[in-house]
Amino acid sequence: MQKPLASPDQVAPWGLGRMRPYPAAAVLPAARPVLDPRTQVAAWVDSDGTPIPSEAKHKRSETSKETSTKTSMDGTPDQGSDQQGDSD
Repeated sequence: MQKPLASPDQVAPWGLGRMRPYPAAAVLPAARPVLDPRTQVAAWVDSDGTPIPSEAKHKRSETSKETSTKTSMDGTPDQGSDQQGDSD
């Protein structure tokens, strides 16, 4: 039976010396949605009622590509197609 090279309490994980405490977090006031009676669309406002601008709304984006394939062992074309796409 072999002796261990070091006891478990002598070896610290390699990343332990690089760890730092989390920075202090800023507490932001809560925003709330307010329904516009004319448009029936919610607008976000601060705790004091100031509207929060919604300048950069993300719209759904998609990419797609259609590829054609030709596979044949005997020289006659077997054609097919395939579709690939991503959306977020």
